[in-house]
Amino acid sequence: MDQTTDQQEVLIARNNESGQVGAVVGQNPDGTPRMADAKSTPLSELVKFSKGQNPLEAFMSNFMRQAKNPTLFSFFKFPADDKYDIIAPAMADLIQKADENAEMLKPNKVEIEAPAQTVEQKQKEAPKQEQQKPTGIKLAPINPDLIDWDKIEKQWGIKRDDLEKSGALSQMVYNHKSPQLFTVTPQFGDEKYSLEAKLSFRTNPDGSYSLVPHFVRNEPQLDQEFKGYSFTKEDKAELHKTGNLGKPVELTDPKTGEKVKCLVSIDKLTNEIEALPVDKIYIKQKVANIDLDMRAIGILKNGGLIREQHVELPNGAKFTADLQYSASKRDIVFVNSDKYRQEQTQDSKQENKQQEQVKDTWHLADGSIKPLKNWCKIPLNEQQQTDYLAGKKVLVGEGKDRDGNDCTIYFQYNPELRQPETTRVYPDRDKVVGVAEESKTQLAVNNDGKTNEATKNVNEPLQRGQTAPKDENQQQQQRKPKGPKL
Repeated sequence: MDQTTDQQEVLIARNNESGQVGAVVGQNPDGTPRMADAKSTPLSELVKFSKGQNPLEAFMSNFMRQAKNPTLFSFFKFPADDKYDIIAPAMADLIQKADENAEMLKPNKVEIEAPAQTVEQKQKEAPKQEQQKPTGIKLAPINPDLIDWDKIEKQWGIKRDDLEKSGALSQMVYNHKSPQLFTVTPQFGDEKYSLEAKLSFRTNPDGSYSLVPHFVRNEPQLDQEFKGYSFTKEDKAELHKTGNLGKPVELTDPKTGEKVKCLVSIDKLTNEIEALPVDKIYIKQKVANIDLDMRAIGILKNGGLIREQHVELPNGAKFTADLQYSASKRDIVFVNSDKYRQEQTQDSKQENKQQEQVKDTWHLADGSIKPLKNWCKIPLNEQQQTDYLAGKKVLVGEGKDRDGNDCTIYFQYNPELRQPETTRVYPDRDKVVGVAEESKTQLAVNNDGKTNEATKNVNEPLQRGQTAPKDENQQQQQRKPKGPKL
């Protein structure tokens, strides 16, 4: 590709009288643009204008000088890059209804100053153009009051009230299927059946309306030809994955035999295969909290994905998903959200695992018990280390507790706590019932907060059998009076 294409622009023109839209491939002798189909003409055949050098001056000057009615045409400029072929169909559809999409097209529109001699012509053309102003994009809704509800209830067991309360009727009147399933009760012969189906309305040749049930199928018929198209292995995989084919394909209209470019999707509730012509697709500029530009709309109209969008719904729900157009729902849908949720879960688990590994001082990286060479500042021999790793209770030796009392220290790995646990055994404690006589003073002073006159000024806890200062240091403490200095 020419490296200068990113510095170039192309034009798409619209005949405001006929509504014809086309990419500019040249200029006619009368100054009017020579146009080709914007949806199929390759970029290489379009006239390109270099940016930053008043690119349209020569073209527009000749157009304004020679064209009998310059206001007959509108022009829109777009980058001549490798995305043009993708977004051109969307551009053409938007420009077809330029008045309705004026705000969106405003940055791309080429403003034309009409010559003075054409002002009168412009005034004459205005009424005609007003008459030809495009109608709304959405079809006029069906009037529910014109539907024979008694006939529908008798034939299918469906009441108007049921459709209104469920919210389905508000969508069905715009030629959409009901978003949910309903139970219909058709009668065949003398027997009635209860079947699940989505519902829609059909306009009959005489102007009346019929209810059409879309019955639930066991699975989509992907092995059968669909309107002249055979699904490939890759097509089937994509339809099963997202519900959408992900690309436009040519289908044959069974009534006219005409080949029509369509998107294809599967209704996930009924397993019905549905198609929608690309030229009938309308995509809003915003879905949930996400704004869509023309490039994104062009990708969506061609079945493509807008990847990894952070969606926030009006109800406050937040998630990550890809955007894609569904021919079944006639709207943008969120796909692959499970994939992103799983990735986030895996990332979270990995992060937690890493954090645990950082905090875990009792295990090695592979999760096994970490060897210890010391416990309670007492060295462990090889046998003690081996017994600990084997989960055995290990005799460490004689030591002192935090209060300085003599005790025998054991430790053992606790698999529930996933860490070693210390056990202290005090001499003869298991043989003593109640408090030994020699320990009563110790218990009263250390645990009960009582005072022993002979040791009342001693700062350290009393030891077993102690009733008086044990050494010179404690004797000095005892002799030193407590209280304020005089």
